[in-house]
Amino acid sequence: MNWICSVAFAVAAAQLTSCATFSSITGAATIFPTKATVQKFDFEHDVLNEPPDGFDTRLGRWAVADSPNAASGTQVLVRGGENAALLAVKEAEGARSAAGEVAVRVFLGASGAGLSCHRPGEPGHLLKVEPDSGRVGLYRKVEDSLKLVDEAKAKLIKGEWAHLGIRCEDDRVVGYLEGKPVVRDRASANGLDLALYADPGVTAQFDDFSYWVTK
Repeated sequence: MNWICSVAFAVAAAQLTSCATFSSITGAATIFPTKATVQKFDFEHDVLNEPPDGFDTRLGRWAVADSPNAASGTQVLVRGGENAALLAVKEAEGARSAAGEVAVRVFLGASGAGLSCHRPGEPGHLLKVEPDSGRVGLYRKVEDSLKLVDEAKAKLIKGEWAHLGIRCEDDRVVGYLEGKPVVRDRASANGLDLALYADPGVTAQFDDFSYWVTK
């Protein structure tokens, strides 16, 4: 599992700083509804070098690894490989609405990683941090087509944690950076799956994932 080790320890000594600039979205809902039951994964008790419990590996390679620079604790979820990667939350499969927030940092690759609200065969959305492009991008996915529908400029640095969030409902999708709404789009889906996502060729880490779902 050299790909895990190289990511977990290559930036052990890195001390990076970043800040973000966002556009405001009037009337946007918070990531999680008031009084919502929010589930949390910190990956601290998952088996090393294996995918975490509670998730379904749809695409790519996912494994829990040690990291001296985890967002919290000492373990993170690592994604590596040349193909696109998708790790779905089992409890959120076929949801009517859902929301998720995760700490994510991109190490390698020209594009990004983040969160997905997309059920196979239905239209959906991807929300990604894209350090090389200096933005958070919200994409609409219809079959094999992926279209950028909104973006927010942000000073994102590779190897630095960013807190990304998404709220997906039957009529809208709102994306968040550091708890603030930054992008949005209209939606019309008959169901969705909430998942972690990474573009082809992107190596990234995820930590402190929280989610809410209704069916």
